[in-house]
Formats: sequence, C-alpha cells, structure tokens
Amino acid sequence: MSFDRLAPFYQTMEWIAAGGKLQCCRTAFLDEVPVPRRILLAGEGHGRSLPLFVEKFPEAEIVVVDFSEKMLEIARSKADSERVTFLHADLLEWEGAQGEFDLIITNFFLDCFIKEDLAKVVSKLGKLAAPRADWLLADFDIPPTPLAGLRSRLIVGMLYKFFRVACGLKTRELVPPDGEFTKAGFSRMKRETYEWGLLKSEWWARQ
Repeated sequence: MSFDRLAPFYQTMEWIAAGGKLQCCRTAFLDEVPVPRRILLAGEGHGRSLPLFVEKFPEAEIVVVDFSEKMLEIARSKADSERVTFLHADLLEWEGAQGEFDLIITNFFLDCFIKEDLAKVVSKLGKLAAPRADWLLADFDIPPTPLAGLRSRLIVGMLYKFFRVACGLKTRELVPPDGEFTKAGFSRMKRETYEWGLLKSEWWARQ
C-alpha cells in the first residue's frame, strides 16, 4: 500500500470531492480537548490539519508518522517548526516510546486497515498513549438508518475501489474501531456526524 502516487494531487482531489467537509471533521474538537504536551499524528498524509495543531498548541511537541514519503514531504512544507518531527515509517513497525503521547490523532487513517491490522494499529497507539490521554478521530462511517446507510455504503464502496486500484489498499470494507478503542482503555467523550452520517468526528479519552 502506497499513497506516494496520489500525494501531489491529494489535496486538490479532496477539495473537488468534499470541499472543506473533511477538514471540518479533523478540527471538530480542537477547542475542547485538554492542552497536550506531546502529540502523535498517525497517518497525517498531506498535512492539511498540521498547521492548525502547531498554532493551537504552541508549547506542544508534535510527531508525525506516515508510511508515504511523498505525503510527508508535502506536510513538511506546510509546517516548518522545530517542534514538529516527521518520521517515514510503518506505524506497526515503528518503535516509539510507550506512554509518551497525551494526544493521539488519527484523521481518515484507520479506515485504511483490514480488521486484523486495525486491531494491531489501535493496540499499538494505545501503548504509545500516556495513561491519561485523549484521542481525536475523524473518519467515514455507515449510519444505521436505511437511506443514509445505503448512501454511505455506496460512497465508501466507490472510494475503496478507487484506492485499491490507485494505492494498493487491501481492505474492502469499513471496520468500526470502537471495540478496539475500548480494549485500549478509551471511552468516547463526544461525537459529531456530518453529511447524513457519512462523516464523523469523535473524541475519546483514557482517564
């Protein structure tokens, strides 16, 4: 799986397909989450939200981990700060310091994994998180109501088909991460949905 091929066009594609809706999801709880000391942005991609985190938390150290070197280059160009560290790595293989991060951020990242790998990713991130930590999640979702659920399944299905061809994405379905979050000791604090439930923003915390 590699997003390098799409990296130069990804932000333009996002604007054409969704305007500012995904960015709204990424930043939903920024004004409410406790001020962090160390932030981990996992799978940040092209770094569209990174400058906001740098500005919002001027004292925090930020670590950005992404498997796409091209995406990291674009993200680096948007946030030239000595407080930000960029790491080109597979999250499952990266040996980060356990218990170091009091804010974990996964924006449109967990939807890239099959069920088995999702469990490993959430478990890994849970170990990297501090005993008392917050977790911000933005992603796609399938709402329970029939009409909205059908709409979301069609859209998500088309997205998965595209990214399987363009990037070699393995997963074919959206796997809810809620159970894995609970296993890692996190509880959901708040949730917002958009676009008939197609998009969601969630704030989880381990206290």
